[in-house]
Amino acid sequence: MRLEALAKEIFDDILCQGGEVYIVGGSVRDEILDIHDEHDIDVEVYHMTYTALHKLLSKYGKVNTFGKSFAIMQLDKLKGYDFALPRTETKVGDKHQDFEIIVDPELPKEKAVQRRDLTMNALMYDYQKNCIIDLCGGMQDIQDKIIRCVSSDTFVEDPLRILRIAQFMSRFSMTVENKTKMLCQQMVKDGLLKYLSIERVYEEYCKILMSPKPSLGFEFLKDIDALPSYLKILTTTHQRLDYHPEDDVFTHTMMVIDIAATMKDKVHDSLSFMWSCLLHDIGKPLVTTIDGHAPGHNEAGVKVFQEVDLIRSKKQRQYIQTMIMYHMHLMNMSRHQSRDIKFLRLLKWIDKKVDLNDLIYITCCDKLGRGKVEYVQYHAFWDFMNDKISRLGTKAPKAIVNGQDLIEEGFLSNAKMKELLEEAYDLQLQGFGKEKILRSLKKKYEQR
Repeated sequence: MRLEALAKEIFDDILCQGGEVYIVGGSVRDEILDIHDEHDIDVEVYHMTYTALHKLLSKYGKVNTFGKSFAIMQLDKLKGYDFALPRTETKVGDKHQDFEIIVDPELPKEKAVQRRDLTMNALMYDYQKNCIIDLCGGMQDIQDKIIRCVSSDTFVEDPLRILRIAQFMSRFSMTVENKTKMLCQQMVKDGLLKYLSIERVYEEYCKILMSPKPSLGFEFLKDIDALPSYLKILTTTHQRLDYHPEDDVFTHTMMVIDIAATMKDKVHDSLSFMWSCLLHDIGKPLVTTIDGHAPGHNEAGVKVFQEVDLIRSKKQRQYIQTMIMYHMHLMNMSRHQSRDIKFLRLLKWIDKKVDLNDLIYITCCDKLGRGKVEYVQYHAFWDFMNDKISRLGTKAPKAIVNGQDLIEEGFLSNAKMKELLEEAYDLQLQGFGKEKILRSLKKKYEQR
C-alpha cells in the first residue's frame, strides 16, 4: 500500500517494540478496487498497551486521543491516520453510538474482525509481511461484486449499515447477497432506522447521490421499504405513458439522477444539484390526476419540500427549492418560443439562488430521464437557450430604479416599497427607461 514516509517510520518503530501493524477497513478495500480517493487510513496495532502506543507516537508529534475506551489516537504531523488497538463492541442501547467497548491488545484477529460490517471491509493489510489477510472471503466478494455481511449477529447492532450498503452499491455497482438483504429488511421492519440522527442519514444520502450510479442505492432502499415517505409515494404515482413510458414517478426519478450523475461535474453546486434532481417531482403525488396529468406539480413540490428535514443548510434548501419550482420553465419557454421578457423574468427569479447553468442541466436531465425521449425537442431546446444567452446573457439585469428614487418622487417608505420596486423592475424588463418608469408609477398610483 502507498503510505506516508512518516507512517512507515512509525510502523517500523512499532515492530521494533514487539507490536504488529495492520491497515484495516475501507482503505484496503479501495486499494484493491484501485480507487484513489482521499481516505482515512485505519491502523490497528496488536501486542502493545494503550500507554505504550501513546508514548511511542508522542515521539513524533502531538497525540490526540478519542477516549481511552476506544483507544483511538491521531498524530498532528500525520494527517488522515487513525491508530487503534483491537477491540470488541457490544450493543448496549438503541442509539447508533450505544456500544460497550472492550480493548484487548492480544485479541485474536478472528475475533477482532467480527465487529466489521461487510466482508470487503474486513480485509487486513499486514504491514510487516506486505500481504492481505482475508478472514471472511472479502477478496472473492469484491471480485464477484457482492456485498455480504461478516456476521448476522453483529451486523444488526448498527442500523447505519443499511444506508452504508446503499451507498456502496451506488459507488461500486455491486449487488447485495440475499441473506444480508433480508437482514436489512428485518431491521427496517423493526424500526431501527429511527434511532439514526438526521445528520448521519443526510451524510449517507449525499454519498449515494454523489456516486456514479445513485439509482442502485435508492432502488435497494425501496426494496427493503426504507425510503422516506416523500420518495416512497412516488413509486405508486403513475404518469401518462405517452410522455413517460417508464410509468411511475420513482422510476423516472431514478433515470434522472443517473443521468445527472454524468453531468454533475458541469454544474456550479454538484451536491445541491443532485439533491434537486432527486426531489424535483416530489409534488406530483399531490396533484396527479387519474389520467396521469400533474398540473402545478412544481408549486406542490415546493410545499412538500418543507417536510424534507434531512437538509439543514439554508443555502442548500434555497437552491433546491428554486430548482424544484423552476425545473420545467426553460423547456416550456422553448416549446412555446417565449418572448425575451419571460426569460429575463426567470433570470430575476433565480438570481442569487441558482445559477442558470444548473437550471439548464436539470432541465436536460428531466427531459432525458424517461423511457421515450423526443430528441428533436431536446435539440430545439439547446438552440433556444443558445440564442437567449447569446443575446440576453445569463444574469438578471441590474435594477435602474431603487428605493431612494421612489422616495424622491414622493412615494412613502413603507411595506409596499418592495412591491413598487418589483413593478419598476418589470417595467424595466419591458424596455422602459428610468424616467419613464418613474412617470408611469407616479401616474398609476396618483390615479388610485
